[in-house]
Amino acid sequence: MSEKIKETSDEKARKICWRASLVTAVDYLHAIRLRTPMRRAWTEMFKNIDLLIAPTRSTVAYPVDKTFDKAYPGIGGSLPIGASNLVGVPAISIPNGFGQNNLPTGIQFVGAAWSDNLVLDAAVRVQQATDWHKKHPAL
Repeated sequence: MSEKIKETSDEKARKICWRASLVTAVDYLHAIRLRTPMRRAWTEMFKNIDLLIAPTRSTVAYPVDKTFDKAYPGIGGSLPIGASNLVGVPAISIPNGFGQNNLPTGIQFVGAAWSDNLVLDAAVRVQQATDWHKKHPAL
C-alpha cells in the first residue's frame, strides 16, 4: 500500500484507494477500449429519446447503519447513473419520495452527451413541482 493511501484518514477511502491501486495499466487500457462501443450504443439510444428517466435504485435507500450489500444481499448495485459516468454523459439523481421502512427513493435523469442543461432543467422542474427534496426520513 502506498504511503499516500496510508495517510488517508477515512478507512472507507483507504479501501477504495487500495483497490484502485491494484488496477494494472493493461486492465485500464482494456476498460478504455470497452468504453468506445458502449458510447456508441448510448449515442444510438439518445437518437430516439431526449432523456432517460428511471428510478435511481431498484430499492429504497439502505439504512444508515448498514452497507448496501448487507441491507440488500443478492441485489446488484448497477445503475444507469453509474453507466453514465463510464460513457461520459450527464446524469443527476434527486429525491422523489419514501418507500419501505420510510427510507428515501430517488429518480434519475440521464441525457445525451452535452445535454447537461436539459438534464438539470428536468431535475429543477421536478423539484419545483414537488417538495421531496425538502423532506427527511425520521431517524
